[in-house]
Amino acid sequence: MKLPPLNALRAFECAARTGSFAAAGQELSVTPAAVSLQVKNLESWLGRQLFTRRANQVRLTDAGRDYYQNAAAALGEIARFTDALTESASRRPLVISAPPALAELWLPDRIARFDVQHPDVPITLRIEAEDKDLEQQGIDLRLSYGGELPDYRTQPMFQDQLVAVAAVRCDPCQTRRVAIDWGQAITSVPGWRHWSALTGRAMASVAEISVPSVPSALALVKAGVGVALLPEQVIWAAISTGQVVRCSDAFLPMPRPYVMISAHHQARSRRLITLQNNLLEGV
Repeated sequence: MKLPPLNALRAFECAARTGSFAAAGQELSVTPAAVSLQVKNLESWLGRQLFTRRANQVRLTDAGRDYYQNAAAALGEIARFTDALTESASRRPLVISAPPALAELWLPDRIARFDVQHPDVPITLRIEAEDKDLEQQGIDLRLSYGGELPDYRTQPMFQDQLVAVAAVRCDPCQTRRVAIDWGQAITSVPGWRHWSALTGRAMASVAEISVPSVPSALALVKAGVGVALLPEQVIWAAISTGQVVRCSDAFLPMPRPYVMISAHHQARSRRLITLQNNLLEGV
């Protein structure tokens, strides 16, 4: 197919419809000079003059009017079938992948808030402990602790800190401790030995309970089984409602932030941007 430069065609259509390069530039978010250059490129490619230019005014020539009518019709048809295609895509659920801590403890209130504002957007939530190939797995947004996927766009959400919590206030150094196994991929999260160094106190020789996730640790603590070091913002709902209490004013900063990861081509997805802004609200 012998096609003209499409950017130039778009600039011409916009200038012809709005009646000026300045208005076209404003609509296309470029300068009037850039619109003028694109139109000149199109005129050179066609070998026809499309506009007459006088001072700051432009008028379509006879060739320009003829070309505009056909170009506008063609671009309108492209817009119509593009809308039809994206309408079906907009009905596809937004797929969120998150580790158990975020999926079960941090996300529910935020998804509820998003649902009130955007009840027409379907969502699929996957609880996954490890980061995966987003596009291959059909994931729109991955939430992660310090996740690094070099080929994707990473945006920090919040930096958290570990606090000692239990069902009732107690001495963390003298109480049975719940320890989280963060997995082989995460080695930077501090634990009870770091707490001992921070507070300058030796830990009592009591058996620890090892669990695979933050929700598992929180469930044990709420049941009255020991004390756990848990990320404060992630479990804030349990703290604010009194289900667990902080046992000390001391805290251990988590060295890496919680992040959201998405494919670069999703940067202009209005649905995804709206969801991301909603998740970031108040953090």
